[in-house]
Amino acid sequence: MYGPPLVEAATNPLAAAQVEPASPSPSAANESRPFRSARPASVDRPKSNVDLRFLQNPRIYYSLPTEDAAPPSLGSGQQPSPDTPLPDLLRSSHFGRAAETAARDLLRCSPSDAEPIFQLLYTRLACLVLVSRPDLAVQEAAPLMDLLARNMPSSAGIVAHVPWELRLLLVRLQSLSTEDGGRRGVMALYVLAGGARAHLRQTHKDEDEREHALWSERLRDLGLRVADALVEMGELETAERHLDSLTDVDLDEVTYRKAMLRIYVGDIFGAEHYLDKLGSGNKKATLEILLKMADGQDATSSWQDLLKHHPDDDTMANNLAVSSLYAGNIMDARRILEQTLSRSPASASILFNINTIYELCSGRGLDHKIDVATTRRHEEG
Repeated sequence: MYGPPLVEAATNPLAAAQVEPASPSPSAANESRPFRSARPASVDRPKSNVDLRFLQNPRIYYSLPTEDAAPPSLGSGQQPSPDTPLPDLLRSSHFGRAAETAARDLLRCSPSDAEPIFQLLYTRLACLVLVSRPDLAVQEAAPLMDLLARNMPSSAGIVAHVPWELRLLLVRLQSLSTEDGGRRGVMALYVLAGGARAHLRQTHKDEDEREHALWSERLRDLGLRVADALVEMGELETAERHLDSLTDVDLDEVTYRKAMLRIYVGDIFGAEHYLDKLGSGNKKATLEILLKMADGQDATSSWQDLLKHHPDDDTMANNLAVSSLYAGNIMDARRILEQTLSRSPASASILFNINTIYELCSGRGLDHKIDVATTRRHEEG
């Protein structure tokens, strides 16, 4: 269960933020990340001719629940202070607190200040996804998704200000919010591709090489995203045919993805067919090892050799741990994952694997899991 909409000013910082002046963040000016805190309304800068008050209704934004949070997260003494700037929260991976701060800062913006409002909305929605609350992100994105879906001429000015990253995130959330098997999400990607092609034609007329390169790369990325969406839908043959149609995408990237599709459906011989088509590099080396694993062979030494050239690659370390587990060396797998956790932020797959190994190693799996959560929280603080 999630909390009620944030509307009570007496107890809710988001509601109170509507009447409190925004304070500048001392570190925001030097922040190089794509997310930035909203700047105070008193700063003299051009305003866009749009009205975004429909995104500043406090009832849109929900308070994050805490009943399902791990005890180490709630009881940690390393929690950031309430006035921690948004860039610092993102840098330290305090995504729950960052989501709250982004919503508060969004409500402080001038309704015509499109750039920070959309940046903060993107940050809010992305953080909700990162803390495993895409359901809340879908609900909070609904007003903007409805506006884009209606495609009214009167909203063209607003649509023009929506950043590309936010458009992509909205498409992803749209896929999660419907029960059509992902088809609407694929259609939305094609709509974005149509817009990208229109921009490409315009940049060609304007002879703007920089913008042409930008929109060309976005169009290639959309092609790969469609393939990913088709795989999620279970349309594997359609995904492979779609990859064949991507003539502007790096050939090795397409070949590698097609090989992975073959492995996914258990067609090892079909995947091997693509090995000779790959150029030398990590993709070919990785595919060779994955094929060895798929054939039931011990790939531990192969991953170790590859890791010597890429010692900081967490994905390779994770694969080495899985290979060690398959080979019956569970303590080696545990050691590899613990070393990986100690040097870098954890991915979901690494956390899942280490917790699975803790369950297999002893009856104190829960204690080990709490230790991991406590350690991660202290490091983030």
